[in-house]
Amino acid sequence: MSTLASCPSCGAALSFRPGTMVAVCSYCKALAARRDRDPELIGKVADLVDTGSPLGLAASGTFAGRGFSLAGRVQLKHPLGGVWDEWYLALDDGRWGWLAEAQGRFYLTFTQQPHGTLPSLDSLQAGGLADLGPDGRWSVGELSEATFHSAEGEIPWAVEPGGTYRFADLSGKNGAFATLDYSEEPPLFFLGREIPLADLHIQGGTRKPAKVGTQSLGCPKCGAALALHAPDQTQRVGCPSCGSLLSAENGKLAFLKSLKQPHPSVVIPLGAEGTLQGEKVICIGQLRRSCTIENLPYPWTEYLLLDSQRGFKWLVESEGHWSLATTVAPGEVPPAGEGQKNLSALGANWRRFQDVKAVVEGVWGEFYWTVEQGEKVQVTEFVAPPRSLTRERQSHKGGGEEVNWSLSTYLEPSEVWTAFKLAGTPPAPQGISSFQPNPHKAQLAKTWLWIVGALALLLLIVMYESVTHRNVELFSRRLDLFEMARLDPAAAMAGTPRKAIPTRRAAPTPQSTQAPGEEPQEPVFFSSPIEIKDGNKNLAVTLSTPVNNNWVELEGALVSETTGVAELFLVSSSYYHGVDGGESWTEGGQVDTVFLSAVPAGSYVLRLAPQWNGPVPPVRFIEVQLRQGVMRWLYPGLALLAILLVPLIMLIPMVSFESRRWQESMYGASASSSGGDD
Repeated sequence: MSTLASCPSCGAALSFRPGTMVAVCSYCKALAARRDRDPELIGKVADLVDTGSPLGLAASGTFAGRGFSLAGRVQLKHPLGGVWDEWYLALDDGRWGWLAEAQGRFYLTFTQQPHGTLPSLDSLQAGGLADLGPDGRWSVGELSEATFHSAEGEIPWAVEPGGTYRFADLSGKNGAFATLDYSEEPPLFFLGREIPLADLHIQGGTRKPAKVGTQSLGCPKCGAALALHAPDQTQRVGCPSCGSLLSAENGKLAFLKSLKQPHPSVVIPLGAEGTLQGEKVICIGQLRRSCTIENLPYPWTEYLLLDSQRGFKWLVESEGHWSLATTVAPGEVPPAGEGQKNLSALGANWRRFQDVKAVVEGVWGEFYWTVEQGEKVQVTEFVAPPRSLTRERQSHKGGGEEVNWSLSTYLEPSEVWTAFKLAGTPPAPQGISSFQPNPHKAQLAKTWLWIVGALALLLLIVMYESVTHRNVELFSRRLDLFEMARLDPAAAMAGTPRKAIPTRRAAPTPQSTQAPGEEPQEPVFFSSPIEIKDGNKNLAVTLSTPVNNNWVELEGALVSETTGVAELFLVSSSYYHGVDGGESWTEGGQVDTVFLSAVPAGSYVLRLAPQWNGPVPPVRFIEVQLRQGVMRWLYPGLALLAILLVPLIMLIPMVSFESRRWQESMYGASASSSGGDD
């Protein structure tokens, strides 16, 4: 139930709901404080700044199933310039809600009784954590002081003309939002979240429609026509004609100073409209910033884009590289400590790239804060190509500071040219951007499809060959070398000299044994006819001998009984071992296999002629096998190696690209600065 009273200034009717502490007379703009008897005049309020808010007094809506009406509004000035609105929701259940509106975003909070002692303002740091005990740990987005500008309707807290109010804005995950108000002792705790205006179902009221279109004003210095595309939110204007910095307030421009700034070498002109990533935008501001690294300046250009549906965005160009940046609530990013190299946020792992101080060099167009030439912010960049996560820390004049995070996505220059229908072709980017996607990585990703297909095909071939190659034994024989050489085994073994030190294999000298007066005869073995029924399978000859520090060779031929054509081969068994300089060594093996190509089906005879070094064979018995359809793993192995070599070769330019990227970083492998927490 509202209480009616008279304005202490003009006598007009004033209404005080339960919880209302001050009210503004709609006739004389008197600010009256509620007292036990009659309202007390505190002063007069200034005219409201037209912020283009879609809200108005007496509008109604619902939240969490409860109805409310907009009972009042306070306008507060920010230290960096600009005014924001705080609307006060009088709920049907008697509670009050605070609805803050800034840059098209809305934050609904309610006063809460803290479950512990709130931290002092001096103990907080922008970008750090505020530990509220049972009420959670919050990211500190801003520490600042607001100044009362104007008000209307009923206000549920004590305000006065020119009053200042220290506060800390806190941010949590998933849009959670909180404010600590240090204008009272103990501080007030407001808890809520960012909320889409549509969720409040607001209807009616005295709201004014948002200004649509462009407001044309003349530069007070040179008279050039200036088009303001966001007049409700514009705080500063840089005249591109004369270089003057202008203030914008209540639809008027005022000269502040003449700027000595570089010539605007820009790509996207002011007022240019385009469609970027499916959203219509218009370029309303151009900002030239730079940083200095090792005494070398690195400039870049930032284009302020206005999206009528989603607010402001930044299109950034640096040495031909382009990116699109949007703001991120501080609560979505964990605090980054000094020198901390890695950060996990927004579902990705980020690596610290650089820490620089960015300085504003040139200002052209309109901006939503009181930007100045020479303005400085501390910038920390984390990268996870093709995205960059950037923190900007800025100190306020007269005290206070704030931290803003932005998420940038790399754009191909052709996307920008197409979006704004720019003439010609974009210049080639210089060097490698900190978060430019690695083109070789994309190529490797595409190649993996080919590699998987090739591996699958190779597997099918191996499976087919292993099934079709039956490994059929055509011939197997144990040969007696003493018998073939016509030696008496007992005499031969008795006459074998003892070897003292094993030596490496000597050059082969074929030997045979013959009686005195006889012609030397080579020991040769001829097999019985061998039937080869399948003329499409390969052949394999295996020689097994128990040689020890010696060798045996087998010269062979597979002779067709039909055509007389012979398939020649040589297979050897040599095995040596010993100790050299205290190190044991081995060489060769006692088993060897040679492969022969497929031969036409038919009857064949195997001719085998063993050879060895010396007059006596080093062993008596050798084993010889002839098999058909033997799987050769060498060829699949070579094919597998060739397939895997492709990604290995492609890794070289990919690694080189990353190496060149991180050579430009303060935190690269070659950087001298030491890291912090990992």
